[in-house]
Amino acid sequence: MSASPVVVITGASSGLGRGTALEFAKRHAKLVLVARGAAALQDVVAQCTAKGARDVVAVAGDMADRATADRAVDTAIARHGRLDVWINAAAVSSYGVFWEQPPAEFERILDVDIHGYANGSRSALRVMLRQRSGTIVNVASILGEVPQPYSAAYSMSKAAVIALGRSLRSELSLAKSPVHVVTVLPPTLDTPIFQHAGNRTGRALQALPPVYPPTDAVKQILAAWKRPGTPERTVSGAGRAMVRQHRRHPQAVEAAIARQTELGQFRKAPAAQTSGNLDSPSGSPLGVTGGWGGRRKQTGRVLLLAALTAGTAYVIRSRRDQRG
Repeated sequence: MSASPVVVITGASSGLGRGTALEFAKRHAKLVLVARGAAALQDVVAQCTAKGARDVVAVAGDMADRATADRAVDTAIARHGRLDVWINAAAVSSYGVFWEQPPAEFERILDVDIHGYANGSRSALRVMLRQRSGTIVNVASILGEVPQPYSAAYSMSKAAVIALGRSLRSELSLAKSPVHVVTVLPPTLDTPIFQHAGNRTGRALQALPPVYPPTDAVKQILAAWKRPGTPERTVSGAGRAMVRQHRRHPQAVEAAIARQTELGQFRKAPAAQTSGNLDSPSGSPLGVTGGWGGRRKQTGRVLLLAALTAGTAYVIRSRRDQRG
């Protein structure tokens, strides 16, 4: 593991991608930062330079375009001769009832959130296989394991990201390659994604409690770089508990998550129909956090687990009573 790793980060202009870039900068990394918004990228470049990055360069482009991933890899090789870490964190989202969401918006989410990750992984492997070293970190989501209503496309995409990681690890094992692929599964993070998401529900969005600080997920990304032998890293004990419960009682947990989403994902205020940042770079805010209270810790998480457990138990009992 290099003391000054060469790292490519997609989705680096905002949220988790930006937070990850700043933490790698503190570790004197050599960074290639990718996002659609050129002006926002230059702001991150300046921040990373101030925090100690050895070298920082921006590559403006859409990860749904294969050429963007190739340009990022070529930039890293031209400047440093190697690529140590590729982090796929670029994603878009939109909320709405599946059968009411415009098909073009649905397809756009899948294009960015699935094909974008595949494009990045393919371009990174072009170099990593040859140099016989490197780590790809794919940021998925708890929603890839436990989907929620009103975000079918995003949930589908994160399930696909988990599957991509598992398939790539199998293929690398057969090829006897030392390259690693690690998947990170965060819960709800305090990032601006909810301000930037498309919204077809007619209700104002908010982050679904409990909300975790982005630093919790950044720590797992850094751990994936340092200890890439762990193939999947679920952020938070509550997230791990939710995944375990879903595997045991999928229908009951899905019913409980549906109720939790209906109660916690929306504010009472109405909201205009919007496609958010699906087709153009996000406006402000473009920081790491979104102002959703990501430092509210244990109480909210305990309440969520208690509600989820109680709801699951209730559904299971109800079904048993119906069968009886």
